[in-house]
Amino acid sequence: MKRLIGVLALSLVLGFGGLYLATRESVFSAATYAGLRLDPTVVTVIALSLLLLWLAPVVKIKALLASQGHRITAWEAFTAHVGQVFGTAMTPSGTGGAPGLVLALERSGVPLGTSVGVAVQLFILDLAALGVLIPIGVAYIVVISPLSLPPALTALALGAAAVALVGAIVLARYPVALYRLIKRVSTWRLLRRFRDRLTRLGREYYVSAVAFRDLPLKRFVYLHATNVVAWLANFLLLWALLSGYGARARLLDVLAVLSIITLVGFFVPTPGAAGFTELMVGLVVDNSTSQTSIAAPVALWRAGTFYVVYLIGPLVAWLLIARRPRRRPGRRGARPASPADGPSPGA
Repeated sequence: MKRLIGVLALSLVLGFGGLYLATRESVFSAATYAGLRLDPTVVTVIALSLLLLWLAPVVKIKALLASQGHRITAWEAFTAHVGQVFGTAMTPSGTGGAPGLVLALERSGVPLGTSVGVAVQLFILDLAALGVLIPIGVAYIVVISPLSLPPALTALALGAAAVALVGAIVLARYPVALYRLIKRVSTWRLLRRFRDRLTRLGREYYVSAVAFRDLPLKRFVYLHATNVVAWLANFLLLWALLSGYGARARLLDVLAVLSIITLVGFFVPTPGAAGFTELMVGLVVDNSTSQTSIAAPVALWRAGTFYVVYLIGPLVAWLLIARRPRRRPGRRGARPASPADGPSPGA
């Protein structure tokens, strides 16, 4: 509990500090948040955005596991997503996100290696989504939008997008590389006692990764579309809040800039990129619209997409720890692939 309170306090200090540096507004005053217009359209967009950004990952996790022969309930998928976000919030650079997801899926009866595979696949989907959205956003800013990006930032954004796309392709198309790494680690003297478990984990991961690599095109497109919808709902929420507070921000400007900030935020060494996200978003909004009530929509956006996990995360973590892992039947269908089989066609 002390660690939770400490990390929450650190995140809030960094977040409000970054927002204050960007906007120079009275972010700690209750009056800052009192100007939200309860326009039916704005309220509807806010509600739908919140719903989509929390439910789309549930659909994505269920679809990933179903394509690999594992069935979990919507509640189990939701706890897995919350576990991932909570792990991200509690660790520098979000390094605890994958372990949180793996723990939740294992408690739901998913094999450990498959859970690791799904965590990697979710990362691949995020890299692919941002790797596509960023070049589109940069092209929009350069050609259409009145916003201007410094040449160095433009080059950095395009370079990050290229790295993200290449990383997604390598991780998705060549799963045997990570399997061999796991197998090699299992031979280390310090881990020799865990050799059998690590070998089984590696095999389960490989089966999961091959199933993902060889997905039918229709399922592949469905997963990517669901993932993009989740990210766009996140960005749309900020635009709706800005509109509700009277800021004249352009929707496409918000989508373009947030794509860049989100990808760079993956590498910021603070929990959930706290401070960096608020600072960068605040600076961009401040340069593209009036400064009136900028702190309020940005702070509420971060509260609804990130800080709320400090409230629901501990409850979900307690439920996961208290719940016995479920035993489920293995994958149905053909004999699972193994590295000994060699690469399948199209690898």
